Amino acid sequence: MAFTQPNHVDTNQLSAGGLSRDMVIERLGAPKSSVKNADGTREDIFEFFEGSKTGWKVGRGLFHLGADIVSLGLWEIAATPGEYLLKESSKVTARANFDANDRITSFKVIGQEKKPDEGSPEITSVK
Repeated sequence: MAFTQPNHVDTNQLSAGGLSRDMVIERLGAPKSSVKNADGTREDIFEFFEGSKTGWKVGRGLFHLGADIVSLGLWEIAATPGEYLLKESSKVTARANFDANDRITSFKVIGQEKKPDEGSPEITSVK
């Protein structure tokens, strides 16, 4: 699971502008919605999962691989729940504006949804 976690998205690089719309879609996936204005500009809304940097993913993956070999696969019983919690830990919603040439002019994160803990109890109020 560590090796298959989504790649980290550098939102600062997207905010700097200048990237083509195709490059943005390559990094974030297809937009959730897209509106093309009469003047040729476009506004896209993207939803994507915040990923991990490559070094962190590879390091975790190699550690798990080594632990699997040493424990003859028993490490998976302990490691899988932890990796499940790390995988796709938060969903990010962002708005990207493009000029008439489909070059990004602005990029802004407009929401971030954390994945709820599956084992945590619900909190309810009692009157």
